[in-house]
Amino acid sequence: MAGTRTITRRRLLQAAGLGLVLGACGRAAPQGGTPQASSGSSQVQLELWTFVNTHARWWRAMAEDYRKKVNPGFQLKVSEIAYQDLFDKLRIAIQSGGVGAPDIADVEQGAFGGFLRGGSPGFVDLTDRLQTEGYMDQLVASREALYSYNGKTYGIEHALCPVVLYYRADVWEAAGVDPTRFSTWEDYILGAKQVARSGVHALPFPAHDVLLRQRGEDYFDQAGKVKLDSPLSVETMEWILALKYQHGIADETPDSDQAWWAAVKEGKFVSVVGADWYAGFLKDNVPELKGKWRAVALPAWEKGGRRTSCSGGTGACILDTSQHVEEAWKFLKHSMLSVEGNVRRYEMTNLYPPFKPAWKSPRLHVKDEYFGGQDLGELFSQLGPDVPPQYQSPFRTELNTKLEASMQAVLRRQRPAADVFRQVANEIRREMSEE
Repeated sequence: MAGTRTITRRRLLQAAGLGLVLGACGRAAPQGGTPQASSGSSQVQLELWTFVNTHARWWRAMAEDYRKKVNPGFQLKVSEIAYQDLFDKLRIAIQSGGVGAPDIADVEQGAFGGFLRGGSPGFVDLTDRLQTEGYMDQLVASREALYSYNGKTYGIEHALCPVVLYYRADVWEAAGVDPTRFSTWEDYILGAKQVARSGVHALPFPAHDVLLRQRGEDYFDQAGKVKLDSPLSVETMEWILALKYQHGIADETPDSDQAWWAAVKEGKFVSVVGADWYAGFLKDNVPELKGKWRAVALPAWEKGGRRTSCSGGTGACILDTSQHVEEAWKFLKHSMLSVEGNVRRYEMTNLYPPFKPAWKSPRLHVKDEYFGGQDLGELFSQLGPDVPPQYQSPFRTELNTKLEASMQAVLRRQRPAADVFRQVANEIRREMSEE
């Protein structure tokens, strides 16, 4: 995270400079001819790239399960690669016709759009497989839309990504404030003023796009038109700035990932807007705060309004240069499209399943000791049906990159949000008109 950036999954994974992977380049012919299907009982080794440690642990566990239950000869090499490095390498591998490419890759939704420019994205079209085998109706359509373009679906989403408010129960209770009673953001601001004091902030700046989606808009609409500079978008950004400059309850995040978690450990930030996956990040990075955190639905913008949003997301994609496409598909069915695989992923990572058949599992509803015995699964399941849509675009990654470069000036009030949003939106519109 940079000094004034808001909390997003990319920030926490130290991802910056996505422009390196956005070039609209052609790609070399695939190496090795047509991908060959492998026998269900044959010796086969696949390689998988991911950028998240929690994903890597789950992938390895599912590979072991697949080896025991489906193919004793199956091996999976899981490479955990830093976010930016992964997508740089993946773009180069695709452009070179598959040289050095993995068989499967975790592709973060914010980076996926960059692969849609310049022809084939380099991933296997899974549409027919998902439809004919009955999986498409079992997946949350709004999440699959992040990995779909022109009627083709190229990835399978890991998580539903409902956004909640995580908070330090001990700190808020000591101040005599109960976040479970908040109905609106106005309620939150009033309560937060009771906990914010010198050196302690109620929260870091929430991510603008997350709150905008809670209000029913996004940076692109369903038709692919840029909405970044809409009146609602600008108003939402000004509201975020007011959390610090008017209400005195928010502040910039520290200038590094390590510094951020040190600040959380020291109690300098006592709530944060985050998705389901953020629960796993808290457990991994501040385990000593076990029992002190809780989660609650987001406050609404108006009474009776939406109490959640969506943030992040990652799709598992099969490279179309893989020599083992069918084995990769079978493995994804076993891990990504099964109740057991989805439930185990939640147990290991707190990623609430976008696979509907898994929602009935009692294993999603357990008392989580880290969160004081709270059943997070119950909260996520209640909010799941109201998770707003998030629209993909070949220009979405580039918009995010351009916006990120100017966001510091907005957060420091060095430039008006309206001017920056208009500039970035118009730059993207010009590029769209030239293609």
